[in-house]
Amino acid sequence: MSITEHIAVTHLTDQPQPEDSTIETPVDAAPAATGVDLVHVPAADVMIEDNVRTAADLDPAFLASVKRHGVLLPTIGYRNADGAVVVRDGQMRVLAAREAGTTVPVFITERGDSTAARIAEQLVANERRVGLTDADRLQAYRQLELEGLSATAIAKETGTKRDTVKATLAVAKSEAATKAVTDSALTLDDALLFAEFQDDPEAIAELQGCVDEGYAEELPFTAERIRQDRQGKADMARITGEWEAKGVRVVTTEDDYTAVTNLTDAEDDAEDRPILDPEAHATGCAGHALFLQAWGEHTAVAVCTTPEAHHVKYPRYSFSTAPAAELTEEEAAEQKEAEKAARRELIANNKAWDAADTLRTEFVKSLLQRKTLPKDWTMFAAVAGTRHGWTMRADNSGGVRDLLSIESGTGYGADTVATWVEQHPAKAPHVALAVVLSAFENAANREWWRRPTTEGAAYLNQLAVWGHRLTDVEKIAAGIQPEPVDQAEDADTAAE
Repeated sequence: MSITEHIAVTHLTDQPQPEDSTIETPVDAAPAATGVDLVHVPAADVMIEDNVRTAADLDPAFLASVKRHGVLLPTIGYRNADGAVVVRDGQMRVLAAREAGTTVPVFITERGDSTAARIAEQLVANERRVGLTDADRLQAYRQLELEGLSATAIAKETGTKRDTVKATLAVAKSEAATKAVTDSALTLDDALLFAEFQDDPEAIAELQGCVDEGYAEELPFTAERIRQDRQGKADMARITGEWEAKGVRVVTTEDDYTAVTNLTDAEDDAEDRPILDPEAHATGCAGHALFLQAWGEHTAVAVCTTPEAHHVKYPRYSFSTAPAAELTEEEAAEQKEAEKAARRELIANNKAWDAADTLRTEFVKSLLQRKTLPKDWTMFAAVAGTRHGWTMRADNSGGVRDLLSIESGTGYGADTVATWVEQHPAKAPHVALAVVLSAFENAANREWWRRPTTEGAAYLNQLAVWGHRLTDVEKIAAGIQPEPVDQAEDADTAAE
């Protein structure tokens, strides 16, 4: 059965009017339709009236749909003095039908050839159309899947890319992700992050917090940090279990300890003050423990939970003749808590940097995939090669190949890239910029936020100009001060 068989036809410009309407009817307005005929005409035989839409670029998905299903929605037109069918509303459908070599359904109405009426009707017809929302697509794709259609079949029927269909179905199957689309109007890409963590209430709460606080743009960063935290916790739990099985205590940032490398058994006035021997300490001190670094390879660092049983390797000397004031028990507790807080901040910002590092690299790769590079890239490269020349010369990472997604080949990294650009001379500017970006990425590390440098600030601020959204930890490295907090708001928060 054709989709056009049981249609209640309403004139395009018919609108309900009040009984006592005083609206004047333009002289050249289209006459009310006294009869409508639905005809199917070969697209090649249809004339297209002048249109307010100046760009008639056919979307590949739309064209694929017309080739598979034909034109589903009738166009609207009239017959001219010669009896030819002229389409006023539906030029894109006619053009697609011509490409597909099929017919076009046309509602033939008693329209005149008034230019003013044509423009008005085409404006109304195009402006008032409302496309489906992502929430609509979620439900529709899900229903198609429940009807037995696979992602491939849905893609074929709708002219949509299979990956897009799979992503949409993944969102539709997740209650949290669907809620993110329907209630928070998030994009499918953002909603996929909710689907990824649907079995983790804490992660969902953190993602939702970004949305509720107006920082939905930070969702990719937050998700990447959660991923790395997950992996880190899994690795930490595994390694901790291995050490504890050997009878060794593993401490955390909440415990009190001192690194063995900061302790000695030599007296304070001794000339030779070697650090504690880790192996001897492991068997001879009840305070022996290990601290696992929460990044990299999770290196186990030997620490002592009873540092008072030893001496400080590097005692603090004072040039003042007055003895240092002893801390009260309360002051000592506050100092210890401050040290723990600083340690927690260090770890948190290191984790944040690692997550930001991943997203920044993805942005750089996408930047180099653009057909047209930023207009000021040559200026940036020139300044980088001079003011930050050491950074350029110190790059031995071979990262250019990865940033440009060039196959590894058989030669040395730089030679592989050189061979590639010789084969693709039009990509020479991209390679030149990639060399510069690779050097900065090679230099970028956690020290950039701990001890901001001019090179780090220059690089990160330039990426921000090109569209990269700096995370909070990157802003520290870029020398960007946090936004001032409204004093009144701050006072209200404190009062609560």
